[in-house]
Amino acid sequence: MTSLVERTRVAKGAETLWRMIGTFGGVGEWHPMLSKVTSEGEQKGSLRIAETRDGSRQTERLLEKRPGRHAYRYRMEKTAMPVRNYIAELKVEDNGDETSTVVWSADFEPTADKEKTVQAIRGFLRAGLDNISTRCTAGMSNRPPTVVDVVADGLVRHGVEFILGQSVPTALVLACEDRGIRNITYREENMGGAIADGFARASGRVPVLICQNGPAAALAVAPFAEAMKAGTPIVAIMQEVDRSHIGKNAFQEYDHKALFAPVTKWIHVIDSADGIDDHLDRAFIAAASGKPGPAVLMLPVDLHKARAGKVVHRETRLGNWPIDRPRPDDGVIVEAAKLIDNARLPIIIAGGGVHNSGAGEALLRFAEKAAAPVGTTSMGKGSIPETHPLAMGVIGNLTGPGGLGRQTKPLVQEADLVLLIGNRTNEDGTDGWSLIADEACVLHIDIDPQEIGRNYEAVRLLGDARATLDALTDTLGSHTRDRSAIEGRIASAWESFESERAPFLADSEPIRAERVLASIQKRLGPETVIAADASYSSSWVAGQLRTRHATTRVISPRGLAGLGWGLPLALGAKLARPNGDVIVVVGDGGFAHGWAEMETAVRIGIKVTVVVLNNGVLGYQKDAEMAKFGRYTAAGHLGHVDHAAIAHACGGYGERVERVRDLDAAFDRAAESDKLALLDVLTHPGAHPPIALYDGTLDRLENGRVIQNPVP
Repeated sequence: MTSLVERTRVAKGAETLWRMIGTFGGVGEWHPMLSKVTSEGEQKGSLRIAETRDGSRQTERLLEKRPGRHAYRYRMEKTAMPVRNYIAELKVEDNGDETSTVVWSADFEPTADKEKTVQAIRGFLRAGLDNISTRCTAGMSNRPPTVVDVVADGLVRHGVEFILGQSVPTALVLACEDRGIRNITYREENMGGAIADGFARASGRVPVLICQNGPAAALAVAPFAEAMKAGTPIVAIMQEVDRSHIGKNAFQEYDHKALFAPVTKWIHVIDSADGIDDHLDRAFIAAASGKPGPAVLMLPVDLHKARAGKVVHRETRLGNWPIDRPRPDDGVIVEAAKLIDNARLPIIIAGGGVHNSGAGEALLRFAEKAAAPVGTTSMGKGSIPETHPLAMGVIGNLTGPGGLGRQTKPLVQEADLVLLIGNRTNEDGTDGWSLIADEACVLHIDIDPQEIGRNYEAVRLLGDARATLDALTDTLGSHTRDRSAIEGRIASAWESFESERAPFLADSEPIRAERVLASIQKRLGPETVIAADASYSSSWVAGQLRTRHATTRVISPRGLAGLGWGLPLALGAKLARPNGDVIVVVGDGGFAHGWAEMETAVRIGIKVTVVVLNNGVLGYQKDAEMAKFGRYTAAGHLGHVDHAAIAHACGGYGERVERVRDLDAAFDRAAESDKLALLDVLTHPGAHPPIALYDGTLDRLENGRVIQNPVP
């Protein structure tokens, strides 16, 4: 089920506004996309037939009307839209200050292209609300709009439902709240940027972050760097010092252009009250077009309440991404299709760009027509369901003893053609650039021209992953490959992997991380989001979970791979999917970077389950040092922390799990909690994922059994 909520705030009392818009059959009087509406009446069960200006019709039945609460609910009976089980509610909320907020929400199941359907329905709801707001403008203040008024109105136009921030720029926050845009206050900007990142990845919508100049802005640099690497859009609106104070060492003044230049796609400091809508739209376009990334718009303090220049009504909505879907020329597509048709064994390695493009269905259609196995990077995990016969799961650097990649890497290296999709060909994703055979023909689809050919000479397929894959699939001819034999090899790889890791799934203690992930595996549903912190957490999730549904998402900060972003990514994902289960896997070391955001989750009402793999060590740091140098530094061991107690202190639910027999029941209790729940699982300090670095150093195979040498 998909849920949408749109709202607008107007300077009319709830009672007055309800008289204007509260009749079931009167929707045609204020909705600009409707040309004619006929209705049976205002009683429960009444039908209304609405005709749109493009000639389509929809029939809706009134389910409930509550005049005292200024609300009614209705169900879509017949429609040309590709949806089913569509139920919506229109209500007016009294704000207690002679203003009110109109809230229009809808729950439905898309039966065709989900992204286009959601955009169309959101556009319909928004158009109605915007027209209500326009009609009520005369009742608002007669003062001319200020700069922050124009910015806030622009955010409404782009479909922004909340901003992520503290309280500065204050005038902007107040203007947003006046328009029904919620301010979700994070505890610290580093984590706030990661919340925005998680929301963007899980929703396909552009998040808006606000923060103060100086040290607050500096704290946003790290998550912006992750978003730049991962290709995630963020629009950041930041305070700048008064224009007349620039260069005078004003309070918290800094050279923000120099600060953000390496980690943003675009930055602009507004220097006048003219063209504010132009600047805001440029920020959204920069963030959400091409390879997405952060865009920063800076508002000097003296302009916040300044009278805006000429304001022109705009309708362009830029709040969803990607904005554009370019693809290669037909001639390039034809040549690439011929290479694929003639290949003996084509292999696909899908990266995070597949998710960014929403190209999962297109990839599956291509793979099936081409009989091409699909492996992924960690960020591309779940590009197609990993239970599909052509799915090889994550390869990357998980090629040590006991890793699935150890079983599938030989198949990749046999390939005479490798198709890279949204893949940065980075070190971990290519197993130290050893994954692809030197003689293989490489084709590379990417929206970023600089990524194509970075490490492998490739046929350039510059464009959006979904649009390019659709064009390729439609152009493919015939081939002579034996798909059943290919699928048999993939199935054998999975079987060997399951056999090698089986001893680590036993109910032994200390609890192995693999056993914890086995409990999470049981809880993967179509709308589940699994978030992971960097380092071992993302490796455990990438290598141990197997997705079954095309809509299950796995999110990890592998763009820059910084510690501490697991929890905020999960919070952003939950904001994007409020009806889905969100589980985040973190290590005790990385989790310490962002404990405070548990209070954010409790305060805002964001329900996620946090699983802390608490082994008392910085696992990767310690193990990698031992593998490389034969010893490790004093940073390897951590002090004892009762994470469950911290969760309780923040107002959430917390539980320590020391016995494997208690693990599944603890997950059940966490799922039943109505607030943030944390499981502090004491895990084996010597356990580590099957990373290639440990093959022959910490790990080995003896008679088909994986032997791991724990680091003391």
